[in-house]
Amino acid sequence: MQDKIVLAKLNNGWHQVHDGYPSTHIIKPESSQLPTIIFDEEYGARIARALQLTTYSTTIEDFGGLLGLVVERYDRTRDVPPLRIYQEDMNQALGASGNQKYQENGGKVSLKRVAKIFSNNGDSESLIGLLKLNTLAVAIGNVDLHAKNISILHFADGDSKIAPTYDNVPLTHHSVGDKRMALSVNGKYLHPQITVVDIVEEAKLWGIKDASKEVIQTLETIKDCVEVEVPHPRAYGNLNSEIALFTENLLNGKPAGSA
Repeated sequence: MQDKIVLAKLNNGWHQVHDGYPSTHIIKPESSQLPTIIFDEEYGARIARALQLTTYSTTIEDFGGLLGLVVERYDRTRDVPPLRIYQEDMNQALGASGNQKYQENGGKVSLKRVAKIFSNNGDSESLIGLLKLNTLAVAIGNVDLHAKNISILHFADGDSKIAPTYDNVPLTHHSVGDKRMALSVNGKYLHPQITVVDIVEEAKLWGIKDASKEVIQTLETIKDCVEVEVPHPRAYGNLNSEIALFTENLLNGKPAGSA
């Protein structure tokens, strides 16, 4: 959906990467077809940081008159030169390929199968991270949370954990797509029909017993964040109020898309 380029930022300057030198940032330029999308994504990233789902920066910067979304890579160390941290997305981990990243395309991927990777490793922290990520996706209308947008990091000491979240884009107001979630939530694909009960019941399928408390706390944090964070002036005009509506609906036990 978006054009992008990878660059390395060294000594406060931008450099094209050559001969395998690791990039440090991904830059997404403004889109003529989806003129608000990079600004919407920047707002989604702020909410993700409020939930501590990522600590990496996502900012809007000016490149000679062309605005771009600058995303700091989480799969790099801050050494000079940076070192790569091995990342495996859930398409790879679950043996899917291409558009099988969408659950309805072959059924190889699902939130339950993703969760099983973490539970099999005894990684309850990553399991809670996945729950918060799924709650965030429903609350902001990120219907494109597919298997390649969830990853696991593998470290040199043999440890692994869910990767910091990325591509948290509110999408329900865009003309593309049909408001169907990439991964079903308690068997539901249509975003407007999903309730907080669905999010909790989905998490119970993963073996999380106290899911309700975690989901409510996540929604409360999103609500508080939206009340104080103002979207970029170029973002979708009703972005703030739309996310607030989804979140309030969920907190009140209603389907996310209730009028």
